[in-house]
Amino acid sequence: MAEPLTILSIGAHPADIFDQSGGTMAHHVARGDHVGCVVLTHGARVHDAVVSEEMFHKKQVPTGEELETLMAERSDVKAEEVRKACGIVGVDDITFFGEDDFVLLVTPEAVIRLAKLFREKRPDLVMTHFPREADGITNAHAVAGQIVMHAVAKAGTVDPEDPNPPHRTARVFFFGAGAARLRSTLWDADGGYYNDVFIDITDVIEKKLAALDCLVSQGYGGAYARKRLETNDGAFGVSGGVPYAEGFISDRSETHYHLPVSDYSLQKARSSDHEVMNRYSYRIKVE
Repeated sequence: MAEPLTILSIGAHPADIFDQSGGTMAHHVARGDHVGCVVLTHGARVHDAVVSEEMFHKKQVPTGEELETLMAERSDVKAEEVRKACGIVGVDDITFFGEDDFVLLVTPEAVIRLAKLFREKRPDLVMTHFPREADGITNAHAVAGQIVMHAVAKAGTVDPEDPNPPHRTARVFFFGAGAARLRSTLWDADGGYYNDVFIDITDVIEKKLAALDCLVSQGYGGAYARKRLETNDGAFGVSGGVPYAEGFISDRSETHYHLPVSDYSLQKARSSDHEVMNRYSYRIKVE
């Protein structure tokens, strides 16, 4: 690129930006791009070791102000974990959007606030959840993606309460995990949604693991983080012919001056089956 890009990764919950795009963020930071992240909800009610885990096994849970205080305390814990994880991948632009994770809905207020943030941050690229993930109606990830897409559209217009000029985002890449089937060839698509962009994160997989290990309150630290990287990023890697990758669903087709072909495609075409298998058989070495 002739100049650095501005990129935003937007997740419904505190851990989403890291397990879905942590390696990609690390790559763009290293290249000199400006990378920011937005955490839409505090995540304390659904994905917390105290509020959602310990309370699940109690006969009675706190209510009213007592529960609100507890969730606020746990939100602060999770926010600090996000800061630590961002520090590992090199991101220091963090926005805690503050939506409640009780019932996440597409509301005018949320869309307008996020559109205002887009006009302020002016991202070239946005990474976020697929708007039709799972049932696409009650799934918080899908709703988060819908809020983002409404905000992307609204950011391109003027707002009487926002002095920033309109802004258009060039591309949106949807997180692939949990949203669509793996695709190694055109014939794997079967006419449905599929992951069509893979980012090789093998060189930063240990860094991504260290970031996930920070998310203790959400249960990521330890065995789960390792399992997730091997199953999700490992599967994306095999599909892309590398040890570990993050998969994305691109929002639209792209125009090129020449036919596009990546170094990875050329390398794979010029390698034997065993050379390809040996290449993606690498595993995480960190204990």
